[in-house]
Amino acid sequence: MPNASSDDRIETLDVLRGIAIVGTLASNIWIFTINVGSAATPLLPDWIGEVSQWLPNGKFLGLLTIMFGIGLEIQRQSALRGGRTWPGTYPVRAGLLFLDGLINYVFVVQFDVLRAYAVTGLLVAFLLLTSDRVQWWLISVFFALHLTVLVLTSSLTVPPRGEALSLPELSRAARVPTEDGGYWSLVNSNLRNIGNAFTIYSEFSTILLMGIPLFLLGGKLYRAGIFRTEGVQLRRWLIVIGLVVALPVDFVLGTYDGGTLSSYSRYGTAPLVALGILAAVAQFYQHRAPGRFAHALGRVGTMALSCYLLQNVLGVVLERTIFQSNVVRTVDPVLGTYAVFAAISGILLAFAALWLRWRRRGPIEHLWVASFKLLVRERRADS
Repeated sequence: MPNASSDDRIETLDVLRGIAIVGTLASNIWIFTINVGSAATPLLPDWIGEVSQWLPNGKFLGLLTIMFGIGLEIQRQSALRGGRTWPGTYPVRAGLLFLDGLINYVFVVQFDVLRAYAVTGLLVAFLLLTSDRVQWWLISVFFALHLTVLVLTSSLTVPPRGEALSLPELSRAARVPTEDGGYWSLVNSNLRNIGNAFTIYSEFSTILLMGIPLFLLGGKLYRAGIFRTEGVQLRRWLIVIGLVVALPVDFVLGTYDGGTLSSYSRYGTAPLVALGILAAVAQFYQHRAPGRFAHALGRVGTMALSCYLLQNVLGVVLERTIFQSNVVRTVDPVLGTYAVFAAISGILLAFAALWLRWRRRGPIEHLWVASFKLLVRERRADS
């Protein structure tokens, strides 16, 4: 999630990145808290839990994916303005991002998105060399391919009637480390079965097929002026498509029969809702400056990679320690999950605010940039 250069920086972009990071936590938190309230009698009606899981599911994954596409386009424009060729050194960036994702997958969580974003970004970096007409054609073809594969794979993994898939689907290798066999046993298992992380049934493949058109679309929206004053008509259309049309359909798919169709929501309609969220936020800040809370989210967005990895580490540590206690197992599962989400979100906001007081980038971003500069320097020396 490396950011564009400071010269290209649009404050709303950081706010949107922050919303996407906290939003993905709101979706993944239900996996981390699977033991919270496992032995309790729920205090709240079932529908509150169902709606709470549906609301963030896929929307912020879609938003994060679109933001990656926008970031890629910003990097392309920056390279061209600076007289550099494109994609130039971007493959090095993609390689580092893939390595980050692989480490996250093996040692932290199996619902990592960075590997898919790295491969998608590498492919789209070259696809951006094509004409606008070809890019529209590619967007249409890959969206159709994505939906076809989604229908085929989902039909093979549909749970029994009334039994919802987990968020993200645990059947797609999205497990969190448990105490069975110990942590290092799971790491060893991840390494032995690393091929499963790249099968057609894995979330990696789903995000790859979904990501190519969304990356391209994100770049097109940026070029079309989604963040500029003259983009008001575009923003209105996206708000209608995403929040007026797609959101009700997404609700039906996400909550029907206990969520048995949630994969169609997460990877089908949710990205359309994400377009509406993007447009709504861009429109909201068109004539007003971000307030205090928006600035806090913006700081999370500035160090998005660090915060994404931190929330996963915190979730896994809590799941393996505190959430195994009998006390936690007896609290209401929904209220308990809300509390955990609020706590981790608060840590992310505080961490970002404190860190950026004395550094321009997050800790992982610093390591990432240093590694990138070292690799590029060595590559130029070899040539």
